[in-house]
Amino acid sequence: MIYRLITPYFAKTMAITVTEPNFEPEEKEPGRVEFSFPMLTVRTQLFSSVFDRLGALRVSKWIGWASLVIVPIVAAIGLYLVSTSLFTLLWTAEARQITQELGPASYLLLPGINPILPIVYGWIAIVCAVMIHEGAHGIIARNRGLNVKSSGLLFFLVIPIGAFVDVDEDQIEKSKPKKSLPVMAGGVAGNSVVAVVSVIALILIVNGLVPAYGAYISGVQEGLPAEQAGLLPGDVFSSVDEIAINSYDDLILSLENKNPGDTVDVTVSRGENLSDKYSASITLTKSEENKTVMGVYLVTDSYLEDVLTVYNNLTLDTMSIYMVPPSLAPSFVPFSDLLSTFYTHSTLGKNWNVYANLFYWLWFVNLNVAIFNALPIYPLDGGRILDISLKTILNRKASKKTISRITYTITAVLITVLVLIAVIPFIM
Repeated sequence: MIYRLITPYFAKTMAITVTEPNFEPEEKEPGRVEFSFPMLTVRTQLFSSVFDRLGALRVSKWIGWASLVIVPIVAAIGLYLVSTSLFTLLWTAEARQITQELGPASYLLLPGINPILPIVYGWIAIVCAVMIHEGAHGIIARNRGLNVKSSGLLFFLVIPIGAFVDVDEDQIEKSKPKKSLPVMAGGVAGNSVVAVVSVIALILIVNGLVPAYGAYISGVQEGLPAEQAGLLPGDVFSSVDEIAINSYDDLILSLENKNPGDTVDVTVSRGENLSDKYSASITLTKSEENKTVMGVYLVTDSYLEDVLTVYNNLTLDTMSIYMVPPSLAPSFVPFSDLLSTFYTHSTLGKNWNVYANLFYWLWFVNLNVAIFNALPIYPLDGGRILDISLKTILNRKASKKTISRITYTITAVLITVLVLIAVIPFIM
């Protein structure tokens, strides 16, 4: 599912910008603004001093070398996910159906348009991912003595969508691989590190959750007495016929001897911190299964515990659970809008789900950005790294033209696979 959220346009935004081939950096006026509807580019040299200072640190050199180890690992993960996704869509009708239901918009990394990405968390994660990606390019470029001609921010009208770093392309072409390769790898490595840190933070948060035991209403059936009485999803039963309700079992026990047509007086807690009380009289009815019901869906205590168990019993085999967006499977993700109400966190307080969702989307988006840019698709970072590496390895065994053909062939194959992944659900 990861590959679905990455678009060629977004990847192009994160790639090192190609500039005119002048060895000396072209002077840009700080604060230069360029507008080509609907894209607004704010170009400045204000970040240059930041790149210089961070690039001068000794640790930046080691980070550059570490990036060369990280990129092949991330690329391998990406190739595995792409190939697995293709075969899953080819052989699994259910996967195709889910993709069809999400629609073509699910391929766009645009919160508010993509049905999976939330607007606020999505934009924060996207902007952070792009700034980290581009910033890493700039820092390692300065560490290797390459010019950063300018940098800036990208806006969709007035909405920030990313950033760019304009490294001198001619210098990169003329540099030895030990200089150019770390620059290319820096962006992927930066996103990968942020993704790992974010998912670790998320795991720690989820491991600190405990179920808030009670009879929680997860849904109200349309047209049945509970809806007519004014009960709402998220309400928690406090009492039935003046008998306190502290758990799902208490509620079931209170209704055990009731029959269709009986009236019960219920009180529920609702609102922020469940501080508001609402009381109503409900006349019970008969369900299609001949059971006495009021028309509510309940979240059981055991179900809440089972959801946490899946997340807390973390192994390499179950790690994929953290790739499932809470917006895609709200009934199985403890920090989703649906289930977060039913858990508490002793350390983080009532806003624990805000931190959980922020770290989740930072992990998810940075992982997507890292994987897509690590794929050997030219001119993305992974494709350029492949091209430079082949030219170094096959320096005397093959011509540059032959090596370029190899790079372009691999690129064409991968693009074809990605296109197939995008269209298969809608043609099969």
